[in-house]
Amino acid sequence: MRYLITGTAGFIGFHLVKRLLDEGHFVVGFDGMTPYYDVRLKEKRTAILARSNGFKFVTGMLEDKAALDHAAELAEPDVIVHLAAQAGVR
Repeated sequence: MRYLITGTAGFIGFHLVKRLLDEGHFVVGFDGMTPYYDVRLKEKRTAILARSNGFKFVTGMLEDKAALDHAAELAEPDVIVHLAAQAGVR
């Protein structure tokens, strides 16, 4: 199956994508890479996922329609999973 997943650099998104890739699915990840916690951790997670030929990554914020459209065009998804969130919101 083909997936478009938001929030792929976060903890839950990363582990979901890793599992889907291990199962042979194609995934386009979408994440804003915001600095609410260490961006280096997000970059490391994304680099691990990028080792798979079945993974493509788009950097962008959810309010950026052009970036979302680009991700959707790349994915041609059967399934969309929305896991993006603003970390540290109180």
